[in-house]
Amino acid sequence: MSSILTTARRAAIVFGLLGSTVLTGTGAHAGDIIGKVIGADGKPLSGVSVTLDDAMRAETTDSQGHFRFDRVPEGSVTINLNAMFRATQHLTVDVPLAGEVEIAAQMKPNTLLARAAALNTEPAVEHAAQKQTYLAGIKKTAQAGKAPNIVIMFFDDLGYGDLSAYGNRLISTPNIDAMATRGAKLTQSYSSSPVCTPSRAALMTGRLPVRSHAQHHVFFPTGHPVATMRRSLGWANALPRDEITMAEALGKAGYTTGAFGKWHLGDVVGSRPTDLGFNTYYGVLYSNDMAPLALYRGTNAETPPDQVVQGKLNERFADEAIKFISASKDKPFFAYVPFTAPHWPHHANPDRAGKSAGGEYGDVIEDLDAQVGRIVATLDKEGLSENTIIIITSDNGGDYDGAVSDLRGRKGETWEGGQRVPQFVAWPGVARPGSVIDGMTMNIDMFPTLLAAAGVALPTDRVIDGKDIRPLLSGQAQSPHDALFYLTTWSGNVSAVRNKDFKYREVIEDNSPLGVVRGGAGHPTPPALYDLALDNESHNTIARHPMIAEQLKKALDTMRDQLSINPRGWTAEAKKSAK
Repeated sequence: MSSILTTARRAAIVFGLLGSTVLTGTGAHAGDIIGKVIGADGKPLSGVSVTLDDAMRAETTDSQGHFRFDRVPEGSVTINLNAMFRATQHLTVDVPLAGEVEIAAQMKPNTLLARAAALNTEPAVEHAAQKQTYLAGIKKTAQAGKAPNIVIMFFDDLGYGDLSAYGNRLISTPNIDAMATRGAKLTQSYSSSPVCTPSRAALMTGRLPVRSHAQHHVFFPTGHPVATMRRSLGWANALPRDEITMAEALGKAGYTTGAFGKWHLGDVVGSRPTDLGFNTYYGVLYSNDMAPLALYRGTNAETPPDQVVQGKLNERFADEAIKFISASKDKPFFAYVPFTAPHWPHHANPDRAGKSAGGEYGDVIEDLDAQVGRIVATLDKEGLSENTIIIITSDNGGDYDGAVSDLRGRKGETWEGGQRVPQFVAWPGVARPGSVIDGMTMNIDMFPTLLAAAGVALPTDRVIDGKDIRPLLSGQAQSPHDALFYLTTWSGNVSAVRNKDFKYREVIEDNSPLGVVRGGAGHPTPPALYDLALDNESHNTIARHPMIAEQLKKALDTMRDQLSINPRGWTAEAKKSAK
């Protein structure tokens, strides 16, 4: 095309599957680029990243697939089109001296991702034999009336400041708060990851998420493009079958086991709740923002996605848990109730919508409080409370709609707001009623603590990172942990460590393959030492306490080395028996 154009001239050029028409007009030595992007189905594509790299310009297509760049210098310009799970396009257009150049582009499916995924499979099952030997050796020690029943109520993204017992002044949670009277309120309790799947894997196994290939963000439904992306990177998308869950161990000890709510540890054979120790399951396999979201009973999809009423989900989970408790009251039982809320998107129960001073989010939390009240009332009614351990906590820190009190950071971050969570433990004879426990704990502690309560020895073929916290709950000791470690969201790297009073944090890259960056290079400049007893991670005190920083850095480096050398945590005994 000539570099000199008149208002009367028209020209046409072709891009990809569709065309581009150049419209000219009068003006300075710059033109406008306008365009529309559609998908393979011919429908407009919103959210497509459109960039002019050399001009340092970027736009995103709107709901109709449109974008526009005004006053682009005339001449040849390369336009890049990027959309998740679609093949990237690079188009070259001649911008007129004045006027507009109009582009229509169609994006094709990304076949490279699928081909990369085909090169990988799920990580190998390494120690199935050792697992079966351990489970076969567990004796049925649980007897009715003697072995304590266990109820774990696990919230999704509940922040440290979301409950009135932890200082929320808009949201009322009397039923949950009552657990502080029945038992202990913990102030230094942590999830083992700032996101869902890794934390749930750690809860079930007593091991840091890297041990079970669960450290990389969260699992997705089989067939979902993100599941394909995970496979292309060699990441797992299901809990390995050689991991031992607390449900499997408790079941072998004589417990009846049931799970009611969100699983999020895989949907393939071998990784579903009924494959990993639960006699009964009712719930959804993933977060409530994932599709398809069907309600499962056992391994069968009982309610299809288009019939699931999200506002009623947590009530349904409580219904099923109550039925299970009543039916199992004559023998020891383990009820795991992982609610889907308050994870985004928020859906208030129609029965409670508009009632909370905390808005829709408050409606969701107060509905959760009501469901907790119903479950606890059932335990009381059935005469089970005096022999039941009740644990209430969250899988990670609060998301952006929730509250994290005065902590720094949110879900997805290794600041305190991303991993410190509310927790109550009502345990007659162990946790002192009305006590406040300041010693640090992590959800990896539930596995060894609850197995010890049931009289079950821990497996010796693998590292169990959790500790038995019964002495701490009874007020007889400090935390059994000298240190707790914080794992990044995407890389699963250990980026921080804390002891009783201080936290040492190094900012390391945690780049998402989806383009999201969490905790990458930026303020504050690493390394940093925070006095958790006096500060909310605002002030770096490393110059004042260099020896403490050095001690914590050494602990951080040691853990990194151990995970690098032996990520699955197999012990010498396991290696010997495998020969």
